[in-house]
Amino acid sequence: MKILSASQIKTVDELTISRENIKSIDLMERAAMACVRKLTRLISDEQKIYVFCGKGNNGGDGLAIARLLLNRDCDVTAFVTHHKENFSNDAQINYDLLKQKFPSKVVEIQKIEDLNSFDTDVNAQVIEAIFGSGVNKPVADLAGDVIQFINSKFKKIISIDVPAGLYIDSSSRGNKNIIRSSVALCFQLPKLALLLPENGEFVPEFELVDIDLDEKAINEQASNNYYITKEAITPFLKKRNKYDHKGTYGHALLLAGSRGKAGAAVMSAFACLRSGAGLLTVHSTHEVLNAILQRLPEAMSNEDDSQDHISGVEKPENYDAIGFGPGVGLHEETQTTLKKILQYYTGQLIIDADGLNILSENKTWLNFLPADTILTPHIKEFERLAGKSDDDFERLEKLRHFSTRCNCIVILKGAHSAIAMPDGNVFFNSSGNPGLAKGGSGDALTGIILGLLCRGYNPPQAALIGTFIHGYAADLSLKKASMESILITDVINHLPKAFKKLEESV
Repeated sequence: MKILSASQIKTVDELTISRENIKSIDLMERAAMACVRKLTRLISDEQKIYVFCGKGNNGGDGLAIARLLLNRDCDVTAFVTHHKENFSNDAQINYDLLKQKFPSKVVEIQKIEDLNSFDTDVNAQVIEAIFGSGVNKPVADLAGDVIQFINSKFKKIISIDVPAGLYIDSSSRGNKNIIRSSVALCFQLPKLALLLPENGEFVPEFELVDIDLDEKAINEQASNNYYITKEAITPFLKKRNKYDHKGTYGHALLLAGSRGKAGAAVMSAFACLRSGAGLLTVHSTHEVLNAILQRLPEAMSNEDDSQDHISGVEKPENYDAIGFGPGVGLHEETQTTLKKILQYYTGQLIIDADGLNILSENKTWLNFLPADTILTPHIKEFERLAGKSDDDFERLEKLRHFSTRCNCIVILKGAHSAIAMPDGNVFFNSSGNPGLAKGGSGDALTGIILGLLCRGYNPPQAALIGTFIHGYAADLSLKKASMESILITDVINHLPKAFKKLEESV
């Protein structure tokens, strides 16, 4: 699913109108009706509903939504913010329709005192449709005052398309007047701003609302940002054949763990075998291997000469895929081991955790990365590799440039993990929840992707499938536990169900 800019979205709207031979007011009505269908599942019949509208097309959406909800006998009051002189053409039509049919349900806001004097119910459900996706400068004056009023008075705020005041194509940092929504009902396609951490306080959740925009028009727009959904992942899945054997699904090597860090290796090994690897050998210290063999008899082991850390590995070329990093530490011999793998190994490779920290201390080694090596940093690890950024939009471009320059795949972990490909495309993940914000989450992701690489998926496929199914298993874990209580081992234990559900969709 493509992620488009504000100007591209406007183009798609215009092409939809021309190709379907409809009027723009018809598309606005279609969007409003789609929102109302979604809203009826989000709002109880007993709630008071306040719809705050601007005078542009987003305000027109809000005015149409208010009218359609009133037609359903909902308790709705529409507040019209007169922050500029004229309505857009379609907003004017919807304003006139609403005033004609429900004149007592419209409150005109000419100055902030008009709103302050209104006896508002702080428990009302607010629907906000003041600006939408067209904002490109800070909101001030009356509109800014209205935004501040809404944020200070109400807890339940549903924004239509995009929270008012939020830029969708650049950073909004420093902007004081932005709606802090509970959820945004985003038209058709996700907006880039909704996927970046810096905007989490304004839009913690969003739901896509299909308004039947012209698919050909969407496909005609060039983009290097994409949103990965379940429907996009399932076509990649490979079916097992009746006469396959363990050799068909490859032999993975996992270099993980050191003294006191057996857990990282255990979780990564479990996840690897749960993700389809035919064979897995774990190379680590005696202590780590003892912990693994007690919990995972299916894994083979290769004991390091050192009792404290990984000091070397023999014949890495014998393995189809290698995972390096979870819990290995930063010992000089461990660093040398990674360097030799980079210089001489030509198979599939994923590097995580301490492996990334080793690279950040030896940045010239980035030149040795085999093509399509997968790196899985969180934000701090990425900053150590590529430098700090002033905002998430700058970090995104730095991520894109790093992946292209180093000819590697980088999974920047977090909510909506960003997966950067060497061709400059970035894919944002749709699965997962804050329950993954625990130690071991990255170790599990490394194991999942290692298993997929070993299984025969190419690195881009393994990165996309692995990231999605990691989050999907976490989502399934919530059916029996809370975000606070799920453990990463719970997530790993839900991998079979996650894979099964995806396979059933093929």
